[in-house]
Amino acid sequence: MASEMPNESLLWRRLRQLRDETGDARLVAVVRIVLGLLLVNEAWLATQHLGAAGFFGEYFHQPMLPEWLVASETTYSAIVAVQWAAGVAIVAGRGARPALLVAAGLLVYTMLCDRLWFHHYRHTMAAFSTLLAFAPCDRHFVLGRAGRDGPAPLWAANAIKAQVSVMYLASGGSKLFDPDWRGGLMMRGMVASFARLVRSRGLPSEWIQALETPVGASAMAKGAITTELLLAVLLWWPRSRRAALWAGVVFHLSISLMTPVQLFTAEMLCVYLVFVTPDRGVRILRHD
Repeated sequence: MASEMPNESLLWRRLRQLRDETGDARLVAVVRIVLGLLLVNEAWLATQHLGAAGFFGEYFHQPMLPEWLVASETTYSAIVAVQWAAGVAIVAGRGARPALLVAAGLLVYTMLCDRLWFHHYRHTMAAFSTLLAFAPCDRHFVLGRAGRDGPAPLWAANAIKAQVSVMYLASGGSKLFDPDWRGGLMMRGMVASFARLVRSRGLPSEWIQALETPVGASAMAKGAITTELLLAVLLWWPRSRRAALWAGVVFHLSISLMTPVQLFTAEMLCVYLVFVTPDRGVRILRHD
């Protein structure tokens, strides 16, 4: 027990450092703008769906709430309008932090009203929006107001980092313990399902055929599992962070190329900014 105490105290000391860390808030402001644009896009998608297919409550839906708690058509139209307003406020920086909580709550509520609307990128968007609401994301790049310099608390930005690691651990761990995923069977089926899409994006047919083989699918599955588990750890260490960020960018762009998950890719690349060291002004550029 005595030998375990130093390790335990080191862990708690590190957690306190993450809780009490302060620094430049420009990067979380950039994350706010990009996430706000994604929330505006979500409002646009809801508006398009409402215009093309009509109110979801008028046809088959699967609520996770009791039916009497499901929004009516009038209420849902108002929800979409509030989503628009919240997204614009977040991008502009005016009332951005309350707007982030409102946008996240409406995303969760609409998914509870109809589980057919559930998607991992919507769940992720709600989680990141909630955490970002507690970060000083409204200190810079606010419409009609000068930026506020000086150190700002970054514990919420560190919470976003932790959320990213949890996502990678959950995704990579679940695949690792699934023999069909680990062996490449699921990957082989996914490649076959999206072969036409991938071919239309310029990937050579020979590459697609190679990935559809048992060996190719197994190698790609194991590579994906390894990448996710390593990213969950290496993004935290300064010496490995730069390489891990580049590996993560390539990883998510590859996923976006091979599957229709561009919004999830945009979200992940957006929150990667919280891992970047805000070292503005510390480099010197010399030229002849």
